[in-house]
Amino acid sequence: MTSPTAIELLEDLISDLEAKLNLAPGADPSVLGKDTLPPKDDANSKKDKKKQPKPSSKKETSAAAQDIPEICKLEFKVGLITKVWVHPDADKLYCEEIDVGEEGGPRQIASGLRMHYSEEEMLGKRVLVVSNLKPKNLVGFKSHGMVLCAAETKEDGSEKVEFIEPPEGGKQKSKLPHLFA
Repeated sequence: MTSPTAIELLEDLISDLEAKLNLAPGADPSVLGKDTLPPKDDANSKKDKKKQPKPSSKKETSAAAQDIPEICKLEFKVGLITKVWVHPDADKLYCEEIDVGEEGGPRQIASGLRMHYSEEEMLGKRVLVVSNLKPKNLVGFKSHGMVLCAAETKEDGSEKVEFIEPPEGGKQKSKLPHLFA
């Protein structure tokens, strides 16, 4: 029996998410109403209400945007890794410059891939970048996105990590429609 590919694993995750949200396969998640979302645990709902920021009067969010599951709000861009170096203060991190076609130049992104790829294997790789995340400091390095990968635990307990490859015809620097619709 062959191991599932990264794409097959991602498709399984999407199918599971659609089932949890009571969506037909491939349905538009923006049509979700509050009554179609799975019920929340009462103990956690109070915590969730505290964590959610209230919309400001200057920036009002539409009702449709509030009903979209968080995972569907992610933006993906095709990028090319143009530079890779070892993070000077972290054993598991690489620092990369990834060209996603933005006017400001390549994005600097940190990823925990040192145990899975060499610098040579990463350099020149076409990747999918989650591009609308807030910048985050990772051991003193400001990361402006995330490289999309899939991981599989093997029978021996080791982990196999693969890049999620951009779709055929997905040109470098292009913004993709969200993958979870």
